[in-house]
Amino acid sequence: MQPLPLFTFTDFGSSGPYLGQVEERIYRFDHKISVIHLMADAPSFAPLEAGHLLAALAGRMGSGVFLSVVDPGVGGDREAVVVRRGEQWFVGPDNGLFAPLTCRDPAAEIFRIRYRPAEISSTFHGRDLFAPVAARLASASFVPLERIACLEVCASPQDLASVIYVDHYGNLMTGLRANSLDRSRQLLLSCSGIDYADHFESVAPGTAFWFENSLGLAEISINRGSAEQHFSAQVGMDVQIPGT
Repeated sequence: MQPLPLFTFTDFGSSGPYLGQVEERIYRFDHKISVIHLMADAPSFAPLEAGHLLAALAGRMGSGVFLSVVDPGVGGDREAVVVRRGEQWFVGPDNGLFAPLTCRDPAAEIFRIRYRPAEISSTFHGRDLFAPVAARLASASFVPLERIACLEVCASPQDLASVIYVDHYGNLMTGLRANSLDRSRQLLLSCSGIDYADHFESVAPGTAFWFENSLGLAEISINRGSAEQHFSAQVGMDVQIPGT
């Protein structure tokens, strides 16, 4: 049987030694697993913001295993969990990263990971714990799991009115699903009102606007410019919806 695809969603960065070690650990277990790196620059130290981005990405994808690691508390008391949502499996820390998924899908199943390798680093659970579990799930191999009622960190708004990701163009993804917004209304960022537009060429160069991006999220951009620089924006910055 062909293994499920395994998607990585991490804040490890594409340079440095981390992502390659994770991929090697997956390959060591089953070299037939197709590993697809969704993100290596998820918002660092921001599990909830990263969780809204993960939920948006996963909502546009099919079946598979999502190795999801944004884990500033690695080695601490947070649990290691698996969340199953239909034909999608999510493996990672219980620190708020999976709260948006379970908040939007009450039928999601949650499991505590009972597997522990013979050797495990206290600071690299992505490689030593989560990668082997994700590989086993992708290959339909046995993983000792314990069903639990809910996540330890389970509080999450349906939509997050803040910047959750800044891409390399300087565009600002928000945690607001665009279909929940009135497109005749402005968004407010740094006290500046921002109008909706369908696409970049709908506004003059240098003009800020918001639009529905390819993940279904409201995104703030500047045509041929950087919204990050213009608004001095960063992950976690509040986005206001006037009249709500």
